[in-house]
Amino acid sequence: MLNRSLISAICRQGVVYPTFVKTMLPGPLELATQLIDAYRTAAAQHQTAAELEEYTTPLIDGASNRRLALALRKLLDERSTFSSLAEIDFPKLRAEVLEHSAKLLQGNEALPEVGNWRELLQQKIPDNPLLQEGQLYADLPENDCLLEFKDLNAQQLLNRYNLALVQGILLTARHLDIHLATADAPRLRRVFKYLRFFQLLATVETEAETPDDSLLRMHLIVDGPASILDQSKRYGLQLAAFLPAICSVERWSLEAEVTWKTHENAMLRLTQDSRLECPYHNFAAYVPDEIRLFHQHFQEAVPEWRIVGNTPFLRGEGREIIFPDLSFQYQDGTLVHLELFNRWHANGLAERVKWLETHPEIPLVLGVDRTVASKPDMQAILEASEWFAQYGFLYRDYPTCDRTRKALQKRLEVRDER
Repeated sequence: MLNRSLISAICRQGVVYPTFVKTMLPGPLELATQLIDAYRTAAAQHQTAAELEEYTTPLIDGASNRRLALALRKLLDERSTFSSLAEIDFPKLRAEVLEHSAKLLQGNEALPEVGNWRELLQQKIPDNPLLQEGQLYADLPENDCLLEFKDLNAQQLLNRYNLALVQGILLTARHLDIHLATADAPRLRRVFKYLRFFQLLATVETEAETPDDSLLRMHLIVDGPASILDQSKRYGLQLAAFLPAICSVERWSLEAEVTWKTHENAMLRLTQDSRLECPYHNFAAYVPDEIRLFHQHFQEAVPEWRIVGNTPFLRGEGREIIFPDLSFQYQDGTLVHLELFNRWHANGLAERVKWLETHPEIPLVLGVDRTVASKPDMQAILEASEWFAQYGFLYRDYPTCDRTRKALQKRLEVRDER
C-alpha cells in the first residue's frame, strides 16, 4: 500500500482524479525495469537493505518523476522478504560484548592489536554469536539481507502502481457504489468470494438486463472504513484489497465519496475505461488456514455431508442477492447453504432473520459471531426468533463442525416432515 505522500492525484470541482501512469511509455518502463533489475540482483546475491538502497537511490534521484520512482520502490519492497533475526536477543548480547570491551579498556594489561580484539573477547564470552564478523549490529534494518523477491515485469509493476493509487485514496471512503456487468457467472461468483474473504459489509441487488445484451448485472453498495467505528484502519485496508476483484469484471463502474487532502466530500469515479488490472490471477488457489482446516475437519467428522465448491446465488427480498459462505450437499443430494455474520458483516442480520421467518422454505442456515450476538439489540432479536432457535447458531471466530452439522440436520428434519 502506498503512503499518502506517494499518491499522485488532483482534485477539480470536487472530483478526485488519480494521476495514472501510461504503462507503455518508454520512460516509466525503463525506470521500472532498472528498479526491478536491482531487486533481482539483490535477491540473487543476498544484498543488505543498505546495499540495495545505495544502488536504487541514484535511480530515484535521477528520475524525471521522483514521486513515481519512490512509489515503485515501495511496491517492490512489499514484494521482498528480508532476513529477520528476531529470535536473537541483540540488546542483551550486545550489552555483554560492550561490557567486556569496557573491562579490557579499564585493565592494566596492554591492549591487544585491533585484529586480535575479537579473539580476546571470544575467550571471555565464547558463546556470544555477535562476535562473528559483522554481527554486532546485524539487527539494524539496513543490515537485513534480501532473501526472496516476487518477480514481475516492468509493465506489471506500472499496472500495480496505478491500482495502488486508487487503493490509497479508498482508505477514506464512506462507501463504494459499484455496478458490475458480465456474461461470465463464475467470474461474478469470484467477486463475491473476495467480498466474503475480506469480510466487507455490502448490500447486493440484481439489475434488469438491457435489450441489447444478456449480461448478468449486479449493484453493490459496500460500506467504507469511514462508516466503521471499530478497527476502521484494518477495514480500510481490506476494502482497498477488494478493489482488484472489481477490475476483473468486463464492465464495471465505481463511485466513492472520499477525503482527499483538504477536500472532505470529494468524489472518486472510475470505470473499466480506467484500464486497471486485477493481479489476483491465482486467488482461487489460496485458501485461508481457518477455512482449509474447517473443510478438512468437516470432511472427517461429518462424512454424510460434503462441502460443495460452487456456491450459488440465492434470491432475497426484492432484488437482493444472498451469497452464502458455504454450501453443503447431503448424501441424498439435498443442498443446504450457510451464511455467516461476523463483526463487520452484521448490518443486515436483523433483516435477514425477519425475511427467513417469512420464508422458511429457503434452504439456508445462519451462523452469528458472538461479538455480534452480544450486542443488546441483536441479542433481543435472536432470542425472540423461533426461526433462529431452529436454524441458527453462535460461533467465535469461525464455526465448529458440530454446530454446523446440527443446523444442517434441522433443515433435513423439516424437509422430511413435509
